[in-house]
Amino acid sequence: MSEIIEHPDAGSLKEPERLVQVGQSHAPVSIKVYQDIYHQITGRTEQIRKRYLDNLLIEFAELEQLHYKIMQLCDVHNVVANTETVSVFHEKERKEEFTSFERFKAYNSNSSSPTGSVVLKYNFSIIPAGLERPQEYVVTLRLVSRVVVSKQLSDDALPFVRARFFGLLSTLVAEVTVEYTDYVVARGFLEAFDEWVKGCKATPQSKTLRLLQRYSHRIPDIVQIGVACVATFFALRAVPEVSSTFVAMAQLVILFVGALFVLTRLARMMGGLIEEAIDSFPELSYLKLNKGDEKLIQEACASRPRIYLRLLGGAVGSIVLGVISSRIDRLL
Repeated sequence: MSEIIEHPDAGSLKEPERLVQVGQSHAPVSIKVYQDIYHQITGRTEQIRKRYLDNLLIEFAELEQLHYKIMQLCDVHNVVANTETVSVFHEKERKEEFTSFERFKAYNSNSSSPTGSVVLKYNFSIIPAGLERPQEYVVTLRLVSRVVVSKQLSDDALPFVRARFFGLLSTLVAEVTVEYTDYVVARGFLEAFDEWVKGCKATPQSKTLRLLQRYSHRIPDIVQIGVACVATFFALRAVPEVSSTFVAMAQLVILFVGALFVLTRLARMMGGLIEEAIDSFPELSYLKLNKGDEKLIQEACASRPRIYLRLLGGAVGSIVLGVISSRIDRLL
């Protein structure tokens, strides 16, 4: 649903403007003029921000559309001055900065360093209707490649850090921040970015995967407890079949404790394989601007069969351990 912001002419009909009384003389001043004077003196502005977690698939053509959408929105307002910068952040803290989007079009697409994020920043001096002095607006658009962020986190993480934390730290994909004086003007930039996000290509989010990832840390405990319960049940069934001599009972206890220790440890390892496969399953969300991005995206797609194999191995291993636990009475 679109919204039209109208600026009526001086001769058109409009509601009486609300006034406030200022100073000891109680001079009547319109609210809009009063707010403008306040912001000019204090220099304070408000800020509004919106974040997106969608799995966006962004290429250079989408960035061009975003830039043109912002520029078209400026035609609605009386913009007396504007500047723009485009910052591209690569792996290993390498950064490229362009002073305009036109210069950004000459970006080296043959670069082998994947793009971690792109920040488009616009500074506008806008004269709203009914005022003579300009107001400053800063629009910052940040786009993040989840594929690159996940890879950086996994490469730099310590061995004991679980894969589920990578997903928690790399959820942000897009963000718009507007520093404004007039909320009506700021809302226009916010809605333009929101409309652009909805029009981008995206990978559908799996609710089942999200649910499994939320509780995946419990899987090793569940598998371990399950195998322990099965082993204990069948060991108790074998007790009546064992003679009541001290030696036989000692053998039963030693065998049960040893088997239970080994089986539960192996069960926890199998559960860990399942947990890791679920947590590290790649949801494609990327910035595709150069050769390095293409290569990393291909690697992410190629990792899926390995993750499926790890998941299958953990599940099959857990079933095998359950079967062995059910046959523990044969060893007594």
